[in-house]
Amino acid sequence: MSSDEPSIGRRYLQETRYRREGLGERGPAYPAVPRFKEYPQASQRLVLDPAPGPAAADLWACLRERRSLRQYRERALSLEELTALVWAAQGVTLAGHPHLLRTAPSAGALYPVETYLAVHRVTGVDPGIWHLHIPDFALELLNPGDCRRALVEACLSQNFLGAGAVVFIWTGILNRAMSKYRERAIRYLFLDAGHICQNLMLAATALGLGCCPVGAFFDEEVEQLTQVDGQEEVALYLAAVGAVEGR
Repeated sequence: MSSDEPSIGRRYLQETRYRREGLGERGPAYPAVPRFKEYPQASQRLVLDPAPGPAAADLWACLRERRSLRQYRERALSLEELTALVWAAQGVTLAGHPHLLRTAPSAGALYPVETYLAVHRVTGVDPGIWHLHIPDFALELLNPGDCRRALVEACLSQNFLGAGAVVFIWTGILNRAMSKYRERAIRYLFLDAGHICQNLMLAATALGLGCCPVGAFFDEEVEQLTQVDGQEEVALYLAAVGAVEGR
């Protein structure tokens, strides 16, 4: 690529701009995919209580106190704490066919972002990679066992990802958004993931926990951990959560 040729990122932004003169033109069509992903072959299934349990928190204090915290204690999270974190990230707040509206917004209410959990230390939950099944608000165990070393190595040796109690991993199912928004949908995938992660960080702050998001990782290795194909479903974002001193 010559020095005066725009980079692929800049080309993408230019080529997915909305312009009045081109609005409504037909572009490539993408097939619709199911709104919800599930793993009937999962070795375990854990249904969570969808009602958030923690006492009320001061939103303004949580906004002020939110920080990216990486130093975690050995304490395991309780199942109640994990449930509250998961609900804050992707809990259903209104059911209206065909949508299940959630705590975080999504372009067109399509919710192309899937939530996986790398559980390290949570009371009553076996270590391993779990997937969140939205309609039943249940966790599905995909890959049991200690995945801390593989996760740290996949994330450029950021050791706090192995020290936290749980790591949230978000992927995007491309055609779930592209079937409506075509190429511009890629922009929305990352916006959706950002909304979800901010909810998680505020919930962690309200619970007195530490949270740190991560965007630097080897995509293929994270996709292998979550058993997604890296083509139709891709890794987007991660966040570690754990108990911290002083909270």
